[in-house]
Amino acid sequence: MSTDTPGPDNLEPDNLGPDEPATGAAATPRPGAGVRAAVYNRFWHSMGGGERHNGMIAQVLAADGADVDILGHSDVDLAALGSHLGLDLRDCRYVRLPDRGEQAVAALSADYDLFVNGSYMSRIEPQSARSAYLCFFPTPFDHDMAPWRKAAVRTAGPLLRGIRPAVSFGVGWYPPEGGRRRQWTWTNGSAILAVSPGERRTLRADIGRPSAPGGTSLRVLDAGGHVLAKLEIGPDFAPFEVPLPPSADGTELTLVSDAFSPGAADVRELGVAVSRPRVTDGGEGPIARLPLRFPWLLRDPADLTHLDHYDVIMANSRFTRGWIAKLWKREADVLFPPIQVDRLHPAPVREKAVITVGRFFAPGLGHAKRQLEMVEWFGALYRAGDLPGWSMHVVGGCEESQKPYLEQVRAAGAGLPVHLHPNAPRAEVERLLSTSSVFWSATGYGEDDRRRPWTAEHFGMTTVEAMAGGCVPVVIDRAGQREIVRHGVDGYRWTGPEQVASFTRRLAAEDDLRSRLAGAAIDRAAAFSDAAFADQWADIATRHRLYQG
Repeated sequence: MSTDTPGPDNLEPDNLGPDEPATGAAATPRPGAGVRAAVYNRFWHSMGGGERHNGMIAQVLAADGADVDILGHSDVDLAALGSHLGLDLRDCRYVRLPDRGEQAVAALSADYDLFVNGSYMSRIEPQSARSAYLCFFPTPFDHDMAPWRKAAVRTAGPLLRGIRPAVSFGVGWYPPEGGRRRQWTWTNGSAILAVSPGERRTLRADIGRPSAPGGTSLRVLDAGGHVLAKLEIGPDFAPFEVPLPPSADGTELTLVSDAFSPGAADVRELGVAVSRPRVTDGGEGPIARLPLRFPWLLRDPADLTHLDHYDVIMANSRFTRGWIAKLWKREADVLFPPIQVDRLHPAPVREKAVITVGRFFAPGLGHAKRQLEMVEWFGALYRAGDLPGWSMHVVGGCEESQKPYLEQVRAAGAGLPVHLHPNAPRAEVERLLSTSSVFWSATGYGEDDRRRPWTAEHFGMTTVEAMAGGCVPVVIDRAGQREIVRHGVDGYRWTGPEQVASFTRRLAAEDDLRSRLAGAAIDRAAAFSDAAFADQWADIATRHRLYQG
């Protein structure tokens, strides 16, 4: 498609159009007084946009007078978390929970009047008086499985309803890798496995160190730090068994070993690789024995009974809400992410620069931001003489496992005015957003967002931040970006690389146009501010009586 007109706005299940976020809800003074509330997230340590979304709920709850606990499984400094995310969490407490699986969290939720679950792909069934589920996207639980496993899951799923996973991964693990015959997951030298309750349990797994320079000793510790087993691990996968003491609550196991770095472009620190973790229990019946041996059988996307335990499901965008209706057959309220628009101060004189912001992920992992393609597009424009005097900033977090992809992006920018800023401090990110001229986003490019909608940008927090900083957005015409950027009013939406080039050439050549759209972008960003978020939350809490037990 070569025109400068974006595609139709009716490609998603939710065709509500680009209406404004709800604002202006009247808030009753201290409506949460006397309410004991908890906000749970498994990933607080990553301190990303999802964690800010959860943390703002905690901040608003505290401002409403609630007694707020922030629940997680990793060691978190609440002051550091608040500082990094731009939140005031001084009136909240952080409570580190032993990682014993979701059933243990569900039991703990009974101690609260209100339980907010903001953990991605969680199946917790809360027991609190009131509860809310914050959904970033209703990704099917079997979305990353081989076709034959999907078929097995969907066949066995109805027979296994009510059985919870016997083994689940806590913190300290890298993404799974391997092939069809065997997959494994590396620890970083200290990683947590949560094991379900039972009387006569044995943990079984194949453990090895493929490509490691040598073997290592692995200690398996219980939650109290007591050594349950000491295993000698070699380079090849070998079967191991660890008898576990009886437990009515489940067990948090920590796997501790030396770590090594593979070298070259892979700078991860790897401990041991664990494959096929499973549990046997001397008291299980034939049906229960299946998921103990094959825990992936419990990832039935049709098992949505946990959602019946929530008073409200909250979606981070109308795009997500539409897919909740399609995949989950549930209604949801939209609670847009809170954006720190007040922290961005647009510079009166702009740098002739294109900027893109997003975590570095190779395609196929997470939300691939497509930095490599964007650097290639910029290079083509620059070499053609269409962007004289312009440069490009590529900004984003980069985990150790994604260093090879970062080097690919770096190589694509060689010889060009392309500047990479991996893991840049927040202040530097805000400076670049406040001084650059054009913002690019390509998340979901090359993907089929009808068949794999979880690969798209479900909202687009960095787009709003860029607009607040005075950048003119040129973003993909898909998913959540449609709810932010009004085509031709405060930016442009594109359907292919040729449109990226066309819009960017025009913005580079027409200073008045760029200035007008930048001003409109700044005004638009205010609709997604922290204050707007507080009003949305107040409306949801009132309509669903979340402060009333």
